[in-house]
Amino acid sequence: MRNILLFATCLTLLCLLFPMLANAEPLGFKRPRSTFALGIDVFDAMLGNFGNVSDVGMSVFVETTLQVGGYYGIHFRFGSARAFTKKNFLPFDDGYQFVYFVAAPRFNLAPFRKQMIVFYLQPEIELQILVSNTLVKITGNDSTTGAAGGSIGIQYVLGILSISGQASCRYNWDLQSLFVGGSLSVGLSNIIK
Repeated sequence: MRNILLFATCLTLLCLLFPMLANAEPLGFKRPRSTFALGIDVFDAMLGNFGNVSDVGMSVFVETTLQVGGYYGIHFRFGSARAFTKKNFLPFDDGYQFVYFVAAPRFNLAPFRKQMIVFYLQPEIELQILVSNTLVKITGNDSTTGAAGGSIGIQYVLGILSISGQASCRYNWDLQSLFVGGSLSVGLSNIIK
């Protein structure tokens, strides 16, 4: 028992005297970092009338993230999406297309000291603008809708190369539909000096 108490006291003193050794994060984690990436996203709309006739879709996007203070950041994404429908509503088209903009705060956690692997959580708000819409009987004439939800993901930074993967879930209140998807992005990341 005495050895355990002595070990705990030494460990506590070591952490107090050398706080950098106590942190699990990589050395550059707490410095401001900027990331710019391109990616693809596969999604499916569920729930309600819109979700019943919507099928799997895919989007391409560009995203940027500014990580300030290590644990906190802000994330923006702009993309274009195309999805199929389960029924032929018009003879010349069987899908819908929209562009979207996502803004989100990001909360980061880097549990490894030697590698820059960051797990993140981000609550999101999304603006969707329908461009080509065969589901106009369901959506109505208003082409602008909104959604709110969140994403969890992992980012691996190797030098200046960044590879990210995330799973997301957003509820569109106008369409009363839930968009569930997963994305993969590759880009550049660097510490801001």
